[in-house]
Amino acid sequence: MSLDHNWRSRLILIVTTASIVTGNYHFYDISNFQEHYADFQKLFNNVTRAYEHIKIRHEQRIQHDFTGSNPLKVPRLRHHHVAHRGPYFENAEGQEINGSNNMAHLGDTALLDCRVVMLSGKMVMWLRQSPDKALLTVGKNTHTSDPRYSVKFKYPNNWRLAISAIQKEDGGLYVCQVNTHPPKMLITNVTILAPEIRIVDEANHELRDRYYKTGSIMELTCIARPSRPGSKVPHPVWRKNNEILPDHVNVYHTNGTDNELLSRIRIEHAKKSDSGQFSCTIGQFSTTLVNIHILNGEKQAAVHHDQWNAGRPTNQRRINEALRNALAAFLFLTFTIGYLL
Repeated sequence: MSLDHNWRSRLILIVTTASIVTGNYHFYDISNFQEHYADFQKLFNNVTRAYEHIKIRHEQRIQHDFTGSNPLKVPRLRHHHVAHRGPYFENAEGQEINGSNNMAHLGDTALLDCRVVMLSGKMVMWLRQSPDKALLTVGKNTHTSDPRYSVKFKYPNNWRLAISAIQKEDGGLYVCQVNTHPPKMLITNVTILAPEIRIVDEANHELRDRYYKTGSIMELTCIARPSRPGSKVPHPVWRKNNEILPDHVNVYHTNGTDNELLSRIRIEHAKKSDSGQFSCTIGQFSTTLVNIHILNGEKQAAVHHDQWNAGRPTNQRRINEALRNALAAFLFLTFTIGYLL
């Protein structure tokens, strides 16, 4: 510990002066020693007091550095955790995060990660933020009546929320919260991926409207393709005008190719009362509709047997347009050549 600059300068000046004075005593006779003894004694006393004063100041400074209001500054370790004064969230790569996204397939088990670093005895909770607010878990305990929710803790720090047999209404925002003050929160947005679903006729044409003669066989097939291979989805459910199907409508469930699910309805003798809107639904998430028209015999000539993909031209319509365009071009060319000749 270095001495105060001013006191160091004073001490050097006093010692130098004393050295000069002492050296000058060699030029005096011994008879003059007593004459100057008093001055020398006074100078010696001043040097002693100055030294004692500097010593006391030096000891006080050392004591202040160890016990005073300004403690010694110890260099902190250069580590990425030093800047944090409490829990924080990270991803699988160890990077700090404030939010995440999770895409789950309908019918699967969704796993929502919550990796908490430096938890230090705090409590982790999962909450449903939207569309409905609800407390789901506290620690490893479940606080909801829905048995599909649970905590699957994964060592060393992942407080993972599991949602089994996930449904449409499970989509939304979830919060992993640590009970600090203020609370630390990790928000996860869950998106539900639904299977592709469509209604086709006997020729595998996708339908929006379908016409049948009275007394004919009515048969429709609903094809459901999972959003990814291996994903489990329930069989499609048929309804008529948003109600349960009549008893005379037969329903068959089969497995198709490429992991498809097929649900077929069949009416042996279609009646006019069988007209209406038929829907095919999976888990109240994916729905497709077809309008069925059962017509009497005298009206059959005025309607198409099958109108599918409404709003888009059929192959025959495209052929007719091409023929009209070719005829118009031929007539224009004939007129032009005749005019020039």
